[in-house]
Amino acid sequence: MLFNRLSLSLRFSLTIGALLLVFCALFSTILYHYLKAQVIKDSEEKTMIIMTNIKAVGEYVKESLRPRMTEILASSQLKNEFIVEAMSTTHINTQVMQRFNRDLPEYVYRRVSAKPLNALNRADAFHQQMMSFFSQNRDRHSWHGKVEIGKQEFLVYVRPVISEMLCLQCHGGRGTAPKGILEKYGATADFGWQENAVVGVESIALPLTVALAHVKQVAIDTFMFGFSTLGALFLAFFETFRRLVTKPLNKLSEFFRGIAEGKESLGNAIPSLRNDEIGDLTESFNILAAHLLDAQEQLKKAAQIEKQLIETEKLASLGQLSAGVAHEINNPLGGIKLCFNNLINTGMDEATRKKHIDVINSGFDRIQNIVRQLLDFSKNTPLRLELSSVNKIIDNVLNLSEYTISKKGIAIRKNFADDLPDLMIDTNKLEQVFLNLFINAAQAMDEGGALIIRTRTDGRFCRISVSDTGKGIPDELLNRIFDPFFSTKGVGEGTGLGLTVSKAIIEQHKGELTVASSEKGTTFTVKIPLP
Repeated sequence: MLFNRLSLSLRFSLTIGALLLVFCALFSTILYHYLKAQVIKDSEEKTMIIMTNIKAVGEYVKESLRPRMTEILASSQLKNEFIVEAMSTTHINTQVMQRFNRDLPEYVYRRVSAKPLNALNRADAFHQQMMSFFSQNRDRHSWHGKVEIGKQEFLVYVRPVISEMLCLQCHGGRGTAPKGILEKYGATADFGWQENAVVGVESIALPLTVALAHVKQVAIDTFMFGFSTLGALFLAFFETFRRLVTKPLNKLSEFFRGIAEGKESLGNAIPSLRNDEIGDLTESFNILAAHLLDAQEQLKKAAQIEKQLIETEKLASLGQLSAGVAHEINNPLGGIKLCFNNLINTGMDEATRKKHIDVINSGFDRIQNIVRQLLDFSKNTPLRLELSSVNKIIDNVLNLSEYTISKKGIAIRKNFADDLPDLMIDTNKLEQVFLNLFINAAQAMDEGGALIIRTRTDGRFCRISVSDTGKGIPDELLNRIFDPFFSTKGVGEGTGLGLTVSKAIIEQHKGELTVASSEKGTTFTVKIPLP
């Protein structure tokens, strides 16, 4: 993941920045919704207060102003007249709200009816729905809520207009309507009110966009101020973190890298004058470095010891080879001696003489080759890798050990892969491994048998198996055969280090030496990585 590849400081910065952003956004959102709820609540209270005031004005008109104006008109011979400006509840409330809107224009007042005297006061679809609502719910005296009108959302407070007997004087019919009403609205008036019926509604509407515009701005300002403030705190906190944590850790990291690259020594302690967690970490590192230095020295001592074990086992293997080497050298020496005596004591022609000299030279070449192989095997050299053929190495070792194996009546069977690639190996050390495995196999077959050697690849490893047809290794001993100095051979027949050293050599080559055994024999498998 890309985030995990970033530096600790950058990851810390991005994480804190994201947390601050989320916190500010969350806080601003909560604040916005809280303020919105408060604004809606306050707006509902204000619309209710305005509606209560309008109701009070209407009641004043019905209970005081209209009766008084009726008396005045009757006394002045204007009994059938009707002064709208002084006697119409709808007209007076509308005029009052028009003046109210001069200071607070966002409030919208409507007093409408399904059958109004003034056609301008006819109910729209929403108000007709409200009239139906109050008609079906006569116990409800008001309603408030959010309504979408057009593409704008309003907070609306609505109350029903209930007709009374006095209302029917003007709204009941043309026959009872005052002369002033007929003269003003007669052409468009819609009469027909009934007593105690929901004949209309009056409402106060407030656009929520107006009410919430300030709330949104407050939330935005709060977000910006909070983010700026927290950003400044973050920078201060980050710089403190960098000085107290990141910088000391970087010094430790540079020292670790210096040790890995060989530029620093494990014996150099890191000075620390701090008494906090970083100081404890530094002190822990110094302790760890001291332990690692001690372990390093112990490993060096162990690697001298390991070299001695390898050489000891090599000498033991050479001792076991002595009989075979003596036989290999004695045969050509016998032929050389016979030919040499014939050359001295017997007369012969030139062709026969040349043939005897060729036999002598061939014998010396064979002896020289055997000696050279022994010298190569006995060399004390460090691990030296080079591209070599495993098949060829096995053949060389078989040449050295053929007499030791064949004198016990053991047949050698080779099954080599023709396409086996050369491997990066130490030829000398692998010869020691295979010689040890061949001799062990021969010692496991006292009554004769077969030594089977196979080589192959599996795509990743070269596999060399060495199998015998002996009686096998008991299960209780199989897990111990690689232990140092463990041996099932008699006294003087082995050091108990052969398999231990062989396993160490194969592991030096990044490989693996394993064993499997049954009553039909034992197989050792060497795995070496392909180049």
